[in-house]
Amino acid sequence: MGRLLQIRVLAWTYSEDEVRKTWPSLWNLAWEDSSAIPKKGVLELADAIFDAVRAGLIPGNQADVLRENAEKADRLRLAIEKALGDWRPGDADKLTYELEDTMDALEDSAAKF
Repeated sequence: MGRLLQIRVLAWTYSEDEVRKTWPSLWNLAWEDSSAIPKKGVLELADAIFDAVRAGLIPGNQADVLRENAEKADRLRLAIEKALGDWRPGDADKLTYELEDTMDALEDSAAKF
């Protein structure tokens, strides 16, 4: 990095509307009534679902169904952030597919509630 110019490797969600359309049940579980959340992308949704399961914000039986994949999504989210921080965008890219597949599995479970 230069003295004034900083280089960043990052991941971002290009369309929050697509996140809401792709995983509507998870969106509602995490953010049904929270306009205070400024950014609602894939990584933020994975984090919010994990937090909701861990903190007991989702009823027990539903949380039990989501727990394994919520924990996996959180591990993947953190692994993506680490890979980007370590300047390994190729590794982060590979992990995004696994995260999206895990979010799909979570959505399939949450849609049954």
